[in-house]
Amino acid sequence: MSEFTETVLITGGLGQVGYYTYLQLKENYNICIIDNMSSSKSEVPEDVFFVKNDIQNKECYSNLPDIDYIIHTAAQISVSKSVANPVFDAENNIVGTLRLLDYAIKSKVKRFVHISSAATYGQPQFLPITEEHPRNPISPYGLSKLVSEKYVRLYSSLHNLDTVVIIPFNIYSPLQHADDPYAGVIYQFINAIKHGEQFTIYGDGNQTRDFTHVSDVAYAIELALKEKKAANQVINIGSGIPYSINELSNTLLNIANSKLHPLHSDARDADIDESYCSIKRAQDILGYVQTTSIENGLSEMFEKI
Repeated sequence: MSEFTETVLITGGLGQVGYYTYLQLKENYNICIIDNMSSSKSEVPEDVFFVKNDIQNKECYSNLPDIDYIIHTAAQISVSKSVANPVFDAENNIVGTLRLLDYAIKSKVKRFVHISSAATYGQPQFLPITEEHPRNPISPYGLSKLVSEKYVRLYSSLHNLDTVVIIPFNIYSPLQHADDPYAGVIYQFINAIKHGEQFTIYGDGNQTRDFTHVSDVAYAIELALKEKKAANQVINIGSGIPYSINELSNTLLNIANSKLHPLHSDARDADIDESYCSIKRAQDILGYVQTTSIENGLSEMFEKI
């Protein structure tokens, strides 16, 4: 570890959001990472204090250095796994968060930044989705993330813990895996195109998503660490721009200079038709701006995966 003035603990620091957050912060903070390495997408960086353990285990906190800030990205993120085993999902996302919150109180950290999920909103009732939108998750994963978020906000009230909740939309990056929620479609399309294989669009392809490069999420997290106006706020992070699956397909085919044509199949049950968020609060409170356009982000991802 370097010798900066302040130290940040990143849970799940070898995952997609955690690792990009480490890259965003490493030039200005000492970094500690806790990760159980169950779904790592990076090797352990040499310049961090690393603990291989699960945040549910109390002993993983026993030998940490003094921590100033906590960024909580660790989670069970598979919707399908949450449906198959909701108890495992709840243990990871709810119990794990509670263990971490207890540690945050005992350590008297300056701020606890919690990474929630757009899955907490469920089917959109209006667009764009603001932070006041009703929360009606449609999967155990979405429910466990919502309960975790509510515990974070409760601890803020009960224990005077300074918290910020970040809700990212449809994260993607070159660290993407096929089974990642909400943006796995990008990986699947790119993988098929690179192998000269047709890929399938479910429904008419006019479904929209708010695809957000993970570097923008990491940038927002850095802003949220110290912005006084962000204290105890819930903040959406996205592009604020709806992007259809047909547009995604066409952009990737153009990047690849491919003449493939996607197949179309029946829409999937419970699939969300339209979804994109309002980033007004992020702009007003954090001064957030999107730094990676969907075209540039997709080109980078196509090149690297």
